[in-house]
Amino acid sequence: MGDVLIVVKDDKLAGRLATACQDRGAATFRALGAAQALPEINRAGGGRAWAGLLLDLGYSQGKPLDLARDFLEANPDLKIVALGRQVEVKTLTALMRLGVFDFLELPPDPEELSRCLDKFLGRLGPEKDDKARPPARAPGRYGPIVGRSAALKRVFRLVDKVAATDSTVMIHGESGTGKELIARAIHQVSPRADKALIPVNCGAIPEELLEAELFGHEKGAFTNAIRTRIGRFEMADGGSIFLDEIGDMSPKLQVKLLRVLQEHEIERVGGDRVISVDIRVITATHVDLVRAVEDGRFREDLFYRLNVIPITVPPLRERLDDLPLLIDYFLARFRETRGSEVLGVDREALNRLLTYNWPGNVRELENLVERMVTLAEEKILTVEDLPGKLLKATEGLEPPLIAALPPEGEADDPEPAATGPEEKAELRAGAPPAAETGGPVGADLSADPVRSADWAFPPEGLDFNALVSAYEERLIRAALEAAGGVKNQAARLLGLNRTTLVEKMRKKGLGSEDG
Repeated sequence: MGDVLIVVKDDKLAGRLATACQDRGAATFRALGAAQALPEINRAGGGRAWAGLLLDLGYSQGKPLDLARDFLEANPDLKIVALGRQVEVKTLTALMRLGVFDFLELPPDPEELSRCLDKFLGRLGPEKDDKARPPARAPGRYGPIVGRSAALKRVFRLVDKVAATDSTVMIHGESGTGKELIARAIHQVSPRADKALIPVNCGAIPEELLEAELFGHEKGAFTNAIRTRIGRFEMADGGSIFLDEIGDMSPKLQVKLLRVLQEHEIERVGGDRVISVDIRVITATHVDLVRAVEDGRFREDLFYRLNVIPITVPPLRERLDDLPLLIDYFLARFRETRGSEVLGVDREALNRLLTYNWPGNVRELENLVERMVTLAEEKILTVEDLPGKLLKATEGLEPPLIAALPPEGEADDPEPAATGPEEKAELRAGAPPAAETGGPVGADLSADPVRSADWAFPPEGLDFNALVSAYEERLIRAALEAAGGVKNQAARLLGLNRTTLVEKMRKKGLGSEDG
């Protein structure tokens, strides 16, 4: 693998890029400006093989094409990722045609940056071993997909069935539901997992640029094509390619894609050589392609070629059982990446979140949690931390029923078991039915714990706070006993999230070891 030269103005960003590249096995060096970097790129026989350049277009003095062209003329084999702010589509298209490998908007989105560097560094040398470097905080077999609801389990069963084959998969679902995560899960558990998964957002790339992006181009194919550039299909050879927002593809490219699916062959733009590719195609769309076919906007033959195995990712409002788990996951991630001290969400705030319709799905939830964590003044989020828009939308609404899930790894019924009014009331509060508690906790909670006839009040009065604390401690101990010491289950029995339970245990000296 060659070395990567970082030419970026911002010191903090330069450090972040260097760390990310080094984590992927590349040595990095930084130049303070284009004037310092060009002689390094142009120097031959210096014992250093430059294979990649991360180039801040802010050094271009308003002429980004000239800056990129200077570096590519100095080293035509150099792979460049350009970084810039508010770059016009016309300029971006010209950069790509010039031979720039990829572009990142500043400040870079963490997921986009990670995806870009995976593609960038994965082409610099031998194929990297993705299994040796699993995603940070990957919860399990399906990577960073959080949830154990019945709706999501149906998706997982389909993933397991189709992963072992090379059948073309089309993933349907609303924006923000995690369609790319499902595509990555299919690739991750497939026989192609040791090769690359190359994602392409067909809706985010201008039409005039998408063809060259997918198929590559030969040197001289068009103005500024100063070198041959391979496309995403060739990058994915031996692995998988994920075509997101496939419904936005132009009719011309639909015809070319149909040939790829039928013949497993491509031709670069401006070339006449047929190149064979061994790829598995996974696509995704949030639009109704059946309607698009009826309207003549999408080829019927291509639709049937792509929709061999359809998988529908449920919206968040149809998998609310997973919402507490998702909140815990995002809070834990922000504690790791942002130094946040927020531990959980109280019951009233969680009920509001469960009542909300989530038009933006999991992506909207992630952004909301990030906002609340950033502005929070306490370790437990409350209704006061929720945005006014959400509060207005959920005012007066009753929280829905959510299923009580057993601990990770145990068999569970995919449907809620509650049928009676008492059980439904407990589920509505976030706790499992009393029959599932395995002990006296459910019975204690279903009865009125305080009646005047049961108490003899001393003249000096009661120590109310001490009594409440003692009662709370008894409930926690009983829930832990009923759950066999498993904190996830004990938290559900108490109607709490796990982080809140652990914090209460710590304050009461009950121990806070993971369990």
